[in-house]
Amino acid sequence: MDLDRRAADAWFRRRGLPMVIHRRRRGAGMLRRSTPGLVFLCLLDLLLAGLLKLLDVPEDVIEARMRESGLAYVLGVLALTFAVVVVPVIAGRLMVKLLRALNRTRVRLAVMAATIGFWVLVLPLGERLTGLVSWDRALWVAVLTNLVALAVLMLLVRIGVGSILTWAARSAVAQVRAIGTLASRALPLLLLVVMFSFFTAELWQAVEGLDPGRLWLVIGFLVLIGAVFLASMLSDEMKELKSWTVEPGAAVLRGTPFDDDAPLDDDTAPVRRRRALAKTERLNIALVLFFAQAVQIVAFGVLVFAFFIVFGVLILRPEVVTEFAGRQSAPGTLLGVPLPVSSALVNVSLFLAVFSGLYFAASTATDARYRRSFFEPLLEDVKISLAARDIYLAHWADVRRAEVVTLEVEDIP
Repeated sequence: MDLDRRAADAWFRRRGLPMVIHRRRRGAGMLRRSTPGLVFLCLLDLLLAGLLKLLDVPEDVIEARMRESGLAYVLGVLALTFAVVVVPVIAGRLMVKLLRALNRTRVRLAVMAATIGFWVLVLPLGERLTGLVSWDRALWVAVLTNLVALAVLMLLVRIGVGSILTWAARSAVAQVRAIGTLASRALPLLLLVVMFSFFTAELWQAVEGLDPGRLWLVIGFLVLIGAVFLASMLSDEMKELKSWTVEPGAAVLRGTPFDDDAPLDDDTAPVRRRRALAKTERLNIALVLFFAQAVQIVAFGVLVFAFFIVFGVLILRPEVVTEFAGRQSAPGTLLGVPLPVSSALVNVSLFLAVFSGLYFAASTATDARYRRSFFEPLLEDVKISLAARDIYLAHWADVRRAEVVTLEVEDIP
């Protein structure tokens, strides 16, 4: 089989499996693969500086803005917050397409050099000249910090973290498309479990009585429990990897760099046993499954949070919120972003959303219907990657044998 190594490497990286790539080729094109991440950091830094400039003001100033512009101010802050999340991802993706479209090496190098120069020199100076960042910290410190960040980024790209995070971002976009499935299958049953908690005054008083630091500590504790649960579940799944097999020339590999390994109608072809996974490969696969599950859980939690915010606004009058919370509730904020609802409603909705995420994680592992809908497709996707990995490693073994034969022939006098 004449395997296109570059296409095969790119295919594994797109699927978040850089550790499957042969160690000789993991560092190939490192500067080119780092440039989209650098574009992401540039825009993220700019937008975050603008958002912090808008929010880092005394509380009375925020209250005055809320009185004067009200909904327009809130929508503006939400739009900028949305831009912080979305715009850097889109820009990084566009840079990937641009570098692929550039055929001339010199032009591609010029684009990469310009991006590095903007990150290291132009961005720190521009933020200070425009007032987004104060001059309290010396300019050379900012330049040195950006240089260190660039070195760390390239190191992460070299060991494959960039590929995994990029895959996670694409998976997040795919989960947004599947939000309807999440809502129709998992949300109704969950609401039967947590709806009564929403109308429990003791829950409101307990959550509202926490200061922001302790509230986030409680949420972090619940998230940690969920992460440990996912890790233990994936540990059991990883033990089953050794039993996975694939038929040569399987139809699932059509359209990939590995689709012509064997004819599809060869019924006599033996089943290909999967080669033993290295520790780094097992860790890579575990991270892919973990992030995929985590993205689903976060998407579900956001959906539950939005539901309870809207539901609370519709059904709870301000005096009822005061009675539930046991005191007058201040205007709500989330990660520094002001919201046109009470802080009690925000805190209770956030707590119930995290709890719902734990419930959803447990359901995908223990409930056969949820597992079939949300987790088994992830396993099937990994099986496809492992089938391609066997072909990939077999190709490298053939190349190695050919190199050895060539050296032996050249040594013959």
